[in-house]
Amino acid sequence: MLKVTTTLQRVRAHYEGDTRELLRVLLNATSVAEASFALDALRERVPEKDLVVALNLREVIRTLPNAPFTMHVDDETLARTAGLTRGIAAMSKVLDEQTSLYVTTAGNLVLDIIIGIGEERHFWNPIPIADDYLNSEVVDHLVESPSLLDEVIALTHCMGVVWNPRFYLSLEDWLLEWAEDAYDDICDLF
Repeated sequence: MLKVTTTLQRVRAHYEGDTRELLRVLLNATSVAEASFALDALRERVPEKDLVVALNLREVIRTLPNAPFTMHVDDETLARTAGLTRGIAAMSKVLDEQTSLYVTTAGNLVLDIIIGIGEERHFWNPIPIADDYLNSEVVDHLVESPSLLDEVIALTHCMGVVWNPRFYLSLEDWLLEWAEDAYDDICDLF
């Protein structure tokens, strides 16, 4: 089974300059219309296979649980199975010299997932989730990090949370799947 970070290399290759902003919108916008506009603008700049990978990554990000949420294990089990170190207020794991993962819990309730990037800390999700699924700093680091996304997915599995993102084989698959939602988003604008 391929790890998600293997496919991230295809997105990472285009995550610079003008395409960086467009890819960030494609990956992270809660509005399907915004994602569709970004996809349309990217079609001339990024190969189709890489755009399909980006859309599948969008689906991964979209379907990961948003804090706060309940998990199907208690915090003791989570710490043991995910290899987290228990602190006073949070459990943590150092992923590499730049990245740390923090989880605050209360019993089987996950209060927050926090990503440490160097000395900075960023919540996984903006509160409330309105325009974006993830905080923009987290999206940038997610694309650039060799391990962050795999670790968050593994953490989700250790929590016992059912996680089944859809995957697309072509741009047309994604466009057909989300056409009604894109239309609704556009109608909401007017």
